[in-house]
Amino acid sequence: MTDSDNNKEKGKSPQISNQSGEQDKTRIYQKAAQSDKTRISQRPTTPVDKPEPSNKQPSQAASDVTRFQPPAKKPTHLRSSHQDNSNNANDKTQFRAPSSHRPPASEKPQPTSEKQILKGRFELESILGTGGMGVVYKARDRLKVEAQDRDPYVAIKVLSEEFKTHPEAFIALQRESRKAQRIAHPSTVKVYDFDRDGDIVFMTMEYMVGKPLDQMVRQYHATGLPRDDAWVILSGICSALAHAHHEKIVHSDFKPGNVFITNSGMAKIFDFGIARAVAKIDRHADTPQDQTVFDPGGLGALTPAYASLEMLQGKTPDVRDDIYALGCVVYEIFTGEHPFDRIPADEAYKKKLKPRRITDISKPQWKAIEASLAFKREDRIESVDEFYRLLTTKKKPKLLLTALLLASMGGAFFAYTQFINTTLPEAAPSVDLNEFEFKIRYQLSQEKIESLLIKPSFSSEWESSIWSELRGLNEMLKGVPDTWYSSTRGKIYQLYVQKITQMMSAGKYSRTKTLIGNGYRYTDDSTLLDNEAIKLTSAIQLKAKKELAKERERQRLAETKRQSSIKQETRSTAKKRDAGLFNIALTNVNRQLKCVAKLNMRDFNIAITKLRTLDNGRYKKLEPELTTNLAQCISAIGRNNPEHALDARRYALRIFQNNTAIMAVMIKERDACDISIAGLGSNGDRAACRDKLTSGGEGPTLVVIPGSGRLKPFAIGKYEVSYTDIAAFCKITDQCDLNKSSNQSYPVTTFDISIVKRYLKWLSKQTQRTYRLPTKREWVYAAKSSNYRLDPNRNCHLSTRGIKKGGELVRTTIGRQNSWGMVNYAGNVQEWVYHTGKKLVAVGGSHNTSMERCTATATVEHSGKADKQTGFRVARELVDI
Repeated sequence: MTDSDNNKEKGKSPQISNQSGEQDKTRIYQKAAQSDKTRISQRPTTPVDKPEPSNKQPSQAASDVTRFQPPAKKPTHLRSSHQDNSNNANDKTQFRAPSSHRPPASEKPQPTSEKQILKGRFELESILGTGGMGVVYKARDRLKVEAQDRDPYVAIKVLSEEFKTHPEAFIALQRESRKAQRIAHPSTVKVYDFDRDGDIVFMTMEYMVGKPLDQMVRQYHATGLPRDDAWVILSGICSALAHAHHEKIVHSDFKPGNVFITNSGMAKIFDFGIARAVAKIDRHADTPQDQTVFDPGGLGALTPAYASLEMLQGKTPDVRDDIYALGCVVYEIFTGEHPFDRIPADEAYKKKLKPRRITDISKPQWKAIEASLAFKREDRIESVDEFYRLLTTKKKPKLLLTALLLASMGGAFFAYTQFINTTLPEAAPSVDLNEFEFKIRYQLSQEKIESLLIKPSFSSEWESSIWSELRGLNEMLKGVPDTWYSSTRGKIYQLYVQKITQMMSAGKYSRTKTLIGNGYRYTDDSTLLDNEAIKLTSAIQLKAKKELAKERERQRLAETKRQSSIKQETRSTAKKRDAGLFNIALTNVNRQLKCVAKLNMRDFNIAITKLRTLDNGRYKKLEPELTTNLAQCISAIGRNNPEHALDARRYALRIFQNNTAIMAVMIKERDACDISIAGLGSNGDRAACRDKLTSGGEGPTLVVIPGSGRLKPFAIGKYEVSYTDIAAFCKITDQCDLNKSSNQSYPVTTFDISIVKRYLKWLSKQTQRTYRLPTKREWVYAAKSSNYRLDPNRNCHLSTRGIKKGGELVRTTIGRQNSWGMVNYAGNVQEWVYHTGKKLVAVGGSHNTSMERCTATATVEHSGKADKQTGFRVARELVDI
C-alpha cells in the first residue's frame, strides 16, 4: 500500500504489502495499528472475575474484541475507535477506555499538508495505519539522512488521546520501552525508543517490508502453508517467544495478525512493546520508584479467538497463555484453519470441542500441538522450549537453545546500540559481539547440515531441512566466499546426482524430475542436470509410448473381449429366441400328431423344417419319437380314411426318406365297391365302382350285388367285358391281339377261356382285389335282381311278321339295366360262368338265341373255345366280407 493509498484507506484495516517498491511498501505498523483498535477503560483497583455488562453494543462482536474488566462501581461504555474490516471479530484486539478520559476528536494528531516534525528530527510523511492506541506513521529520520544511511526510514507510533490522558502513561511506557530493548531478538520487531514532543507521546520502531502471517494463512487456508516455509516461521516465532519468556515477558495477545513475514522470509513478532508494556506492572523494577501506579496491563488487551481460558477469566498472565495462543497459530500454519473455528476458549471448553488431528505430521508432533491447546493451564506444556523440542522430530541439543539465546541477546543488544548510534553519533555498535553472534549461528548451521548429510534420506523433510539451512547460511554470508559452504554445496550436489541416477534407473521418473529441479539449487553449472533432464524427458517419452502401446493393446483386448461378449450375448439371445421358436414348432407338430383332426402334412412339413433349422441337434434326438408317433397317426387315420392316410404316408416318406417306421405302416384301402352301395347299381355312376390299376387306368365297371342267404354279397360287371376293358392287358402282356375286333366297344368274343383266365389273374394283381368268373348261381341271381323282368328289346334272334332282331353283336352299353344295374343280362353274347365245381357253361343266351329261349336262365355247355356268340362278365369278391 502506498502512502497515498493509506490516506484513502484511513479508517479501514490496512493490509501489509509484499511489494518492494518504495511507494508500495506496506509496513507492519498498519497491522500493529489495526491490532491496537481498542476499547479502553479504567483498570479497577481490585481484580474482578467477570466484566461489567455494558449498556451499549460495540461495532464488533464482544467476543471478537480484547476484553477488559471494568470497575465494579463505575459501569463504562464499550467503544471502538475504528470500524474493523476483518471478517472474524474474534481475531481483533480490543480495549476499554474510561469515558472520563476521552478527548475530543480534534485533539488527535492529524498530519497536514505540511510535514509535521517530531523532536526536530522525524518527518512524518504518511500514515501507515490507525488503531485504538494510536496512529502509525512512516517517518524519515533526519539524522540518518545526514549520516547518508541508505534506509533513513523508521516507523513512528503516536499514541492516541485515550492513552496519553493517563498522567503516568509516559513513565510506564518508557519503562516498557526499556524492556522491549532488553528482549530484542532477530524475530521481534525492533522498538527503538519512547519519547515526547510536547503533549504528543510516540514510539519509534524499525520499518519493514513483507506481509502479515494472517494474510499468508488465508492464502493457504485450504492446505496450510508450504512445509518449508512453515518450519522456518515456527523456528523464528518459537525462538522469539522463548527469549521473551526467559526475560519474564508475556505477550498476552499473540496471533497471526501480530506476526510479520519479511521479504527475506524472516518471521517477526510485533506488539511486544505495547502488549507487554500493558500486561504487567514492572516486576523487574529495582526501586519503588520504578513501580508505576499506572498499569496498562490492566486494560486487559486480548483477542478472544487466541486468548486462553484463564485470560478470558481475568486471571494473572502466565507464559502458558502465550503457549495456548502459539498452539492455535501453529495449527493454523499447518492446516489453514483455527483449531476451534475461532470460538473463544471458554465457549469451546463448555462445548467440549477437540481439534481435528493433523494427518501429515508425526504422532509426537501432534501430541505437542494437542498439549499446547489444553483448556486448563495446568494441562498445557510448561514452556516454549519444551513445545519446540517436542514439535521437532529430532531432539535439539541444549547448546543450540543456549546459543540461540545468546545470539538473540546479542542481536537485541546490537539493535539497541544501532538505534543509540543513530541518536547519539558518538556511540558505536559492538563489532566483536556481532562477530560472536555470527560465529555461533555459522557453527550451528554447520552442525545441522553435517548431521543431515550423515543420512541423506532425500525425504521431503530432509530436502526441506537441508535447503533451509544452506539457504540461511548463504544469507548470513551475504555473498562473501566461504570454502566450507562451497564444498558442502558441491557435496550435496553430488549426492543429488547419485540419487537422480538411482531413481532414473529404478524408473521413478516423477521423483527424478523433482530431484533434478531441486538439484539446480546446489550448482552453478547446470550442464549435467540439463543432460539428465534430457534423458529423463526421453525416458518419460519412451515410457509414455510403451504405456500408450500397452494401453492400446489393453483397449484392443478389451474391445475384442467386448465384441466376443456381444457375440456371445447375441448367440445366447438367438439361442433363447430359437429355443422359444423351436418349442412353438414342436408344439404344432405334437398337436397334429394327436390325430384329433385331419392330418395337414403341409403344415407338418413346415414345422419339421423349422425344427431342423432352429436346432438340428435337438431335433435329431427327437426325430425317432416324432416319426414313430407320425406312423401311428397315419395308421389310425387309415382305418377310417385310407385314401387320406395313403396320401399322408406318401407325403411323410418325402419328409422322412426311407424311414422304416413310416414304410412299415400298412393301410388297407377302403373298397370302392363297398357293401354300402349293394343293390344300388341302377342309380347311376355314383352307385357303380371301378378299381384302379397300378399300371394306370381303371378296371371294368362293377355293381355290388347284395347277398341272400348263403350267398355272400359280391360285385359283378355292369357290362360284358369289351375290347376297351381288356386293351391294357393286351398291350402290357402282349398275350392277345386287339386287331381281331372291329369295334372296341363290342363284347370280347375272339379270345378263348385261357386268355380270359390270364386276364382275370392280371386284373387281380393290378387292383389287389380278387377277380374271377361268376358262378352260375351268382350270375342268375344278379340277372334276375330284385325285380326280374326281361327287356323286350334284348338283342336276341327274332324273325316274324317281317320283324327281324339279333343275328349280330351290339355295344356292351346298349340295353336296359335291371334293378341292380346289370345291362345285357339276356342276349347279345352268352357269358361264361362256372356251374357246379369248375364246369364251364354259357348262360343268358346270345344274339343268335331265339327270343323265347333267350332268358337269364338259358344255359348251354361250352368248351371254352372262342366263338362269335360267347363272351364274359367279371365277378369280384368284396374286401370286408
